[in-house]
Amino acid sequence: MIETFDILIPTTNSLRTIRVYNPGNCTKNHPCDVLFMHDAQNIFDDEMSYHEVSWRVIEGLKQTNTHHMMIVGIDNSPTERMNEYSPYETTIELKDRFIKGLGGKGFIYIDFIVNTLIPKITSMYHTSTNRYMAGSSMGAYISMFAAMRYPSLFRGIGCFSIASWFNEKQFLSDLNASKINTEMSFFITVGNDETSSSDVKEFPQIYINNSKNVYETLKQKQVKHLSFHIVDGKHNERQWMQVFPDFIKFIKEKKG
Repeated sequence: MIETFDILIPTTNSLRTIRVYNPGNCTKNHPCDVLFMHDAQNIFDDEMSYHEVSWRVIEGLKQTNTHHMMIVGIDNSPTERMNEYSPYETTIELKDRFIKGLGGKGFIYIDFIVNTLIPKITSMYHTSTNRYMAGSSMGAYISMFAAMRYPSLFRGIGCFSIASWFNEKQFLSDLNASKINTEMSFFITVGNDETSSSDVKEFPQIYINNSKNVYETLKQKQVKHLSFHIVDGKHNERQWMQVFPDFIKFIKEKKG
């Protein structure tokens, strides 16, 4: 059952739609774990999804016999997505996509989730303290930042096809310097044929290197629960739909 509500978000000072999958069995004595996801328009409904195929996350939960998890999806902004999903400004320009200087509102966006949205969800539903966050591309980028900024709040992160090329130097520097929670679970996956611009022939390897660098940095920081896979796939929801059940299995296994 998908429930929706609107909430004021400070990045745009406007109402933003929140989409909640409520399994209907969350009680005071048996509260539900919560997975927070970005780009909510793309996770539930094929017809609404950007590439006409969604993540099909509800089907993924059923496929893994996960009956006690709530998914909270935050709609992206058509105009502010790049700004919200990065704490850093980019120095890269992509033809017909964006120009230098985008980004920088990631701090505000993540603080909104932690200080406003999570308390709202907690007041509306019976939820446990087992919180997770997942996203793809720039959504993976901001999810990793959430793990750095609030290391004790989330139990696991789903890092799907991270677009850390947006500003990888600053990102990796901060990740390396962060007090990351070594007990947190990190599921890192990337396709072997990903791109964000046909003008950049090196993009498939750039995406693979982005994910490898995240994995290697976390490994050096002695994070205990890591999963890293390169799969056959492009930069789209179809690939993320296919690996989403593996992410759910991984975080359930590490939860114990």
